[in-house]
Amino acid sequence: MDSGRGTFQTGNETGQQDSLADALHALSTVVLVKRGRDLFRQGDEGDAIYLLKSGSLEISTLSDDGRKLALNVLKSGDIFGEIALVDGGRRSATVSALEDSNLLRVGRERLLAEFSANPDLALQLLGVLIRRVRWISTQLENHAFHPLEIRLARRLVFLAGQMADQNGRIPVSQSDLADHVSATREAVSKKLAEWKQLGIVEIGRGRLSILDRRALTDIASMDPI
Repeated sequence: MDSGRGTFQTGNETGQQDSLADALHALSTVVLVKRGRDLFRQGDEGDAIYLLKSGSLEISTLSDDGRKLALNVLKSGDIFGEIALVDGGRRSATVSALEDSNLLRVGRERLLAEFSANPDLALQLLGVLIRRVRWISTQLENHAFHPLEIRLARRLVFLAGQMADQNGRIPVSQSDLADHVSATREAVSKKLAEWKQLGIVEIGRGRLSILDRRALTDIASMDPI
């Protein structure tokens, strides 16, 4: 079982991902997004695909009643924005910069023209899209059937891989974690306090460290009763 249960990778083979990234690089323009700013928002026109070169981005959605759900954290090398690009629809999520980020942007018309000349590129992007759909299905399963303890453990394992600094600290607040696991801040705070007493995590202001990764991974790997 994948205890992270939140990771979405854009390539199933390094060579394939590098080939797609190289093609996008040749067609792209550079975009800079400052920390705290949105690249695009849910409902915006989907007119481009992006490759993250440096920095980190958060993907989130809002429910009809205004509640935020943080879906993913992207890091260097990730490709995104392909769903709206392919079907011509509106953006299904908001993408915000967690830190100053450098991206490559390829417009829809330019990419579709490239597909005509390079069908293999279209197949590679189709692979990205299929893996995205599978990843979304896993996320829906996680939120629908698993209790908070498992959802939170899986998310922390995932965020540690995406965001932890060289000292193992994850720059995330308890409010942000609540957004990631579709729970209240109070419920997340209570569970983290339990894990702190057990020596599994260390809690700081706006950050968190995993002290016992094996214990947290064991929780993340549990099957709900």
